[in-house]
Amino acid sequence: MTTTKQMIVEAFSVAFNKHFYNELVVGKLAHSEMKKNINKGDEVDITMPGLVTLFDYDGGDLPDAEAATVSTCKVRIDKGKAFHFELTEMEEKMMEKSADNASNQVELAKDYTNDAIKQFAAAVDASYANLYTRAGHYLDDDGDAIVLTAQNAKDIFAYMQAKFQRGDGKGHTNWLDGAMVCVIPPEYQFFLGKLDELKYTESGKEEIRKGYIGHLCGWEILVSNNIAQPEEGVFYPLFGVKGKTLAGGISSDLNTIYYTPEKNFNTCYKGYGLYGVGAPRADYLGTVKVSAALSL
Repeated sequence: MTTTKQMIVEAFSVAFNKHFYNELVVGKLAHSEMKKNINKGDEVDITMPGLVTLFDYDGGDLPDAEAATVSTCKVRIDKGKAFHFELTEMEEKMMEKSADNASNQVELAKDYTNDAIKQFAAAVDASYANLYTRAGHYLDDDGDAIVLTAQNAKDIFAYMQAKFQRGDGKGHTNWLDGAMVCVIPPEYQFFLGKLDELKYTESGKEEIRKGYIGHLCGWEILVSNNIAQPEEGVFYPLFGVKGKTLAGGISSDLNTIYYTPEKNFNTCYKGYGLYGVGAPRADYLGTVKVSAALSL
């Protein structure tokens, strides 16, 4: 028979698995998979979305169908985040009362762990953002950062659109209509907000993903605080294809245990989650070295 405390542990894990993806912003460029039974240092296989290759057709019957090309990316699980929190007896009883409604229980568990889920997702996002060094399309000012203005902030989007559309020059394009995403820091958003197309407006649509501020030159624009900033005042916004540019493995099991400390009637819960990221499709990844000094 499942105890109340074990039920709470399971509810926390379900809440994490259900709501984790919603907190990713840079991770929208990635195909991320939840993995079971992984340890730090393990190397896991992430199956990237398949590609189909066209061939010349001279008439007549078509040859036998070929399997879509599916690529596998190996990602090392080399990072982790731990948590440790306490629930009062009253909070445990609230969780227990929600046992008859699994959905309500998961939402209640989310309320208690919401900040932890956000922090874990932010850590994964930051790791994805630091893969800018693998960018296939790179833009700077002869090694220096491009100083942003409202106009060149837009020009960069147009430049990256052209680079992705050109592809390899042999008919293969890295541009997929409706799937192109750019993730920028808030400082970049400030300059884009001066444009008539993005004049300090939000979409106002609840269904739009977290971080969304609009479209420009075919790019869906998301804003994140986790964009790489290896130098003071210098940022590396990322351009890529939704779900196909980066890869990640995240532990679905939070390795949670519970215990009651000495001289305390409340139950404590502790555990950890592991993750790793990679950039298997550098040709689908672009970045630009920019500096953005805010001023009115």
